[in-house]
Amino acid sequence: MLALVVLLLSHLAAASLTITIPTSNLLPNPHALPASTHATLTTLPASNGDDHLLTAPLSHISTFAFRDIPVQQGSYLLDIRSSEYIFAPYRVDIAADGSVLGVWETFRGNPWDNRGAEKYVVDVAGKKQSDVVVEAKLLGRRGFFEERASFSPMSLLKNPMLLLAVAALGLTFVDPEMRAEFEEQSRSSALTGATGNAMAGGNFDLAGWMAGTSPGPMANAEPAAGGATGRDSGAATRRRG
Repeated sequence: MLALVVLLLSHLAAASLTITIPTSNLLPNPHALPASTHATLTTLPASNGDDHLLTAPLSHISTFAFRDIPVQQGSYLLDIRSSEYIFAPYRVDIAADGSVLGVWETFRGNPWDNRGAEKYVVDVAGKKQSDVVVEAKLLGRRGFFEERASFSPMSLLKNPMLLLAVAALGLTFVDPEMRAEFEEQSRSSALTGATGNAMAGGNFDLAGWMAGTSPGPMANAEPAAGGATGRDSGAATRRRG
């Protein structure tokens, strides 16, 4: 009889923990979660070998409810397991009477005492709640396939070299003084003038010049007044020698 009373009192003292899924930009409709989504509460194995794994399925109102948490003092790891979404894990501390002492965010790969944001904790007066409700934190969506980068013509406008070239070309045609200076420099260039004259006269054989059988575009260029080409200077030096 006494054992039955103790069992009833333990069930009355046991608390419940409910996790809700709020709407967010990543998950506008929590009802779209796969039916296989579930939450688990795990702790270290006891001396008798029990792993103390509690599971709560996804309800029709997008919540996970752990009813009548067993009376076992300790810390539990709360995980929300989904095939499409990633949720933050939580640390849940349970008192000896089965009530929830606190819920905090935790971080994988860090010490267990390294607690994050507080979700619920018993107040200073020690007043405990029989039904604790916390919100889950959605971290992101699982990506199983790498998306290929799509080509966008607008990305070309982000190239600084292309922008500089377009700006220089625009200034050349817009600014009359700059355009006149550019044309004057083009006409005064000996290489440009000789090449243009050779190409215009049809006397320049590009294929032959590249093969070494025909003279280059500078062969027909007239030397400047009072000057001599490098070939003439070399020939004069040899004659003087």
